[in-house]
Amino acid sequence: MGIERGGNSEYEEHEPSLEEKTAKWEETLKPLLAEDPCVLKLSGKYISNDDVKIICDYQGLAKVRALDLSDNQISDDVLLTIFGSENLVQIEELFLGINFLTGQGLIDIAGSNEIKLENLKKLVVSDNRLTDLSVAEFMRSKNFPNLESLDIGWNEVGNETAKALGEVSAFASLQCLEMERGYIEIEALKEMVQGSLMDQLQELDLSANKLKDEGVQVLALASKWKSLKALRLSQNMFGDDGAKALGESVSLAGLTQLYIGRNYFGAEGAQAIYESKTITGLKTLVLKEGVESDPGLVNYSRPELLRPDDPNSI
Repeated sequence: MGIERGGNSEYEEHEPSLEEKTAKWEETLKPLLAEDPCVLKLSGKYISNDDVKIICDYQGLAKVRALDLSDNQISDDVLLTIFGSENLVQIEELFLGINFLTGQGLIDIAGSNEIKLENLKKLVVSDNRLTDLSVAEFMRSKNFPNLESLDIGWNEVGNETAKALGEVSAFASLQCLEMERGYIEIEALKEMVQGSLMDQLQELDLSANKLKDEGVQVLALASKWKSLKALRLSQNMFGDDGAKALGESVSLAGLTQLYIGRNYFGAEGAQAIYESKTITGLKTLVLKEGVESDPGLVNYSRPELLRPDDPNSI
């Protein structure tokens, strides 16, 4: 199509054909795979759904174990293409954070009988626009028995997901669950912590979920967490009562890492954790993010560092 720009100038718009796009992607992929045939990093390349289809059809992916497609323009329509690709059956780590996923694609792969990525161990879908219902549907799926690590943070994860986590029995290998900046309310949290999954988790990230004192008390009193080693509760708006509940928790006795910066507790709550008679194996205790993270240096003696200057800036 000709477009006139001043006088007799004319510019032609050219949409590359599928053959041209395929050839271009072959030029891109060959040197990347020659450098490291096991890791393919394609983040931040403005990859669209059409590009994904070409990549998935590429025959040189046999050795790739980690595929990074984060920070692109991938939408729900192409998730089944990725998870159903014969060329990606060996993938163990898949990064899809910061894309245009809204949830239908997650529902599709949760219920599909054509999933090929059965060896998947790590999945990152954080910072998309996934609905709570779609994540809950994914958690009820039996398609990913080998998944060990799941990052669903920075989405609309809330009560339905929490309830599903309380029911789930299919994710027998899941050890690490990241749910930063979610929307879980207290009643759904109570259901979540009763699930058998809680006893197999080794790492749990609930940062920025606004759990407040009551929510932290629910976590601390739950008769679960047999395997839990790392717990992240930063930015959850809890004060001394929540901190004391953590310090007195028997079920959290196995923790070796605890991150609780940017909350509202003062020296009393911090001391309750630091001098805990039950959580005695901590190697990393972070009471103020960005100040001290050395396991031998905690800052409970400086109350002004235990909370943000503006306590409402959550």
